Amino acid sequence: MDARPGVVVRMLALWARSVERDAHSYYQAASKATWTDRAIDYGEEWSPTEGDLARAIEDVWVRGYRLVMSAYQMERWSRAHQRITGDAEESDELLKKLRNTIEHLDEASFIDLLAQKGPTGPKSKKKWAIEELPGKELFLGFDAGYTEAAFGLVDLRDVTERARLYAQLDAPDEPSFDKYEPDSYDPESD
Repeated sequence: MDARPGVVVRMLALWARSVERDAHSYYQAASKATWTDRAIDYGEEWSPTEGDLARAIEDVWVRGYRLVMSAYQMERWSRAHQRITGDAEESDELLKKLRNTIEHLDEASFIDLLAQKGPTGPKSKKKWAIEELPGKELFLGFDAGYTEAAFGLVDLRDVTERARLYAQLDAPDEPSFDKYEPDSYDPESD
């Protein structure tokens, strides 16, 4: 990447803040879906409907997508930052595979709530990111455990902690008080 260091820092911080917001947003939606699923079982007049649950799960899916995309961008800009600072480059390969899977989900095959490698011709050498995911598939449903990990794969705590490292990277430096010199005013000289 040939970007100026200032641009790299600004973009890394921007995406890190987005990850923080998106992780929180995802958690809220996943918690609501979990509550909705549990509340349906009560069968009371106040209980949500299966339609309410479907909409809640759609919301989880969309917010999970946003989190994966912003986390992926943060990772890309983090690697660019590592290159300009000379730090060892680290990469989250699982996040990259999940992002690629989601981006090309329209090419996958579906069995119930599972997305798997799509059909290929006999001469196709296409590499499928979905084959690099655990179980070589992506679960498109919702599980109560997904409140802690988007798609069951992106740990909210881990991605948020990583984002915190960079979220204020572009903030102006705090004034240094070690160079502070009190003025020469002496109250006793009055």
